[in-house]
Amino acid sequence: MKRSLTVFSADADIVTACQKAAALVPEAIGDVQVSASLMELAEQTVDGLVVVDPAVFAPLSVQEWSLEFLRNHRALLFLLTQGDLADADGLARFVGAQGAVSLPIQPEALADLLASPFGAPCSVKPAPAPSVDAETLGKSLTAMLGNRIDEDREVFLRHITDAETGLFASDYWEHRLDEEFKRSNRFRFPLGLVAFSMDGEVADARALEVASVILLDTRDVDVAARWDHRTFVALLPHTGPAGVALFAERVTQGLKKLGLKDLMSETVEWEASVGVCPDASLVSAQAFLQSVLPQPA
Repeated sequence: MKRSLTVFSADADIVTACQKAAALVPEAIGDVQVSASLMELAEQTVDGLVVVDPAVFAPLSVQEWSLEFLRNHRALLFLLTQGDLADADGLARFVGAQGAVSLPIQPEALADLLASPFGAPCSVKPAPAPSVDAETLGKSLTAMLGNRIDEDREVFLRHITDAETGLFASDYWEHRLDEEFKRSNRFRFPLGLVAFSMDGEVADARALEVASVILLDTRDVDVAARWDHRTFVALLPHTGPAGVALFAERVTQGLKKLGLKDLMSETVEWEASVGVCPDASLVSAQAFLQSVLPQPA
């Protein structure tokens, strides 16, 4: 099935390169539309692939815009970058995009991404890594560690994390839930969801211990957050019922071993609730979430 391509840029060279890339894979890309401004983009139907030029937003953050855009559109997003591709790609995936693409655009490489069902390279294989001696490696690591962290990235990371626990903030976590729920239903990937609820409240200092236990069993692709003062949630992409149940059991055992006392000095009791989709009975990400959250007494 062909997908549409939207090029969000006012740069003629970028637009031309994207059009060349689309022409290389006519079996995968149908219509190609160009938006040079937010106003033009708002007037178009966007439901396929989108290549985004951050220059359109300068000096604002394209990552902030991506979060909101992906909340409202079922699209695969690629963010262009003139910086370090590894850093840009990691940050792009962090906000729900498929990844980053280096400027200037190489039409053949972009075509490979556009032709892939999931926006990942399907034909280009990385060259074997060259051998590096210990001295060279040490110098490279020193240079990497000495680089100043980009201020915009640092501010963004602070914005999406919870100060007390280091887990993701509930607003960002809910955005990721919405995105992963859409992916699960679109591509029929299993998606697990677990809520860990306690019957009291603990001091913020002890909440950090709870977060540590949860993170012990999470993978890089999992997304954990503190939902409220009594509930922690974990989103487990590509995890079916058996994996979700095992995760819930192991984390619950770890939480009980903490022996936490609530604000009334009573021992905290933990309860885990799990859910898995795709599920025809779950019509939205919110319905999925409500299926595992503790219900008011």
